[in-house]
Amino acid sequence: MPVGAEAELALSHFVEAMCGNSQVQDNLNDVDDLEGLRVAVQSVDSSLTGAALIPLSQATSPPKILVDSGEAANSIPWRLLRCPGGPLVLQLICKKANFAIWIESC
Repeated sequence: MPVGAEAELALSHFVEAMCGNSQVQDNLNDVDDLEGLRVAVQSVDSSLTGAALIPLSQATSPPKILVDSGEAANSIPWRLLRCPGGPLVLQLICKKANFAIWIESC
């Protein structure tokens, strides 16, 4: 079940914080496992609780509903996409791994 639009703003705020902070980008580029991803994400926004490692094929496949996309200064392509009938998801392509981040509903 998707969370409310207000809660989803945390993903956009995370992108803004990441793009504006090279240390956060460096931390994400160094992550190679799910626990490291959780630590890096939680250091920016504790409301982002959903996380998964994803294959490059998934991170680069055409999304059904693209909301926004871009690239951070330290070469981290990102995109916000809507899963049909599901949550807003942030996908990141980092140097060591690729990630999906979302807000889990209660």
